[in-house]
Amino acid sequence: MKIGLSLFAVAAAALLVVGCGGDKGGEDEANYDGWMLTRWKDGTALTGTVYLQLGEDGTFTLYQSIGTFGYARFTGTYALVGDPATGQVLSGTYADGTPWDSSYAVEKMTKRELRLRALKDGVVSVYSGVAIPAAVKDGVTAGRLRSAAQGESFL
Repeated sequence: MKIGLSLFAVAAAALLVVGCGGDKGGEDEANYDGWMLTRWKDGTALTGTVYLQLGEDGTFTLYQSIGTFGYARFTGTYALVGDPATGQVLSGTYADGTPWDSSYAVEKMTKRELRLRALKDGVVSVYSGVAIPAAVKDGVTAGRLRSAAQGESFL
């Protein structure tokens, strides 16, 4: 998976949990337009932040800030298909034609949570539903092209 779906996500998730307590004043789930990686590899500490959007048109956008200033944006297409053995399976291809590192069994998919298990190695990634900040979407400053030199991928 892309590394940008990492550390900062944990801190942001903690802030969301603290900030959303009570019946009033919490973030409106209707405004969620994506997910932020909050847990990965059984709680391995994340070293950055990763946001994921899955469009209704079969496109995805991945915003990742891992070891860089700003966010790198990765785009491409995805497919969500039923599989008798694993339930729904999510797979995708980056805009440069490179397939994701793995396909993922969708263990849970709601506005509040996305839980994926990599079919390649069983690693579970947990994303929390969020409204991706405009500063992330509009402030992309890191490289926009997928590169093997960027290290481990989160998708």
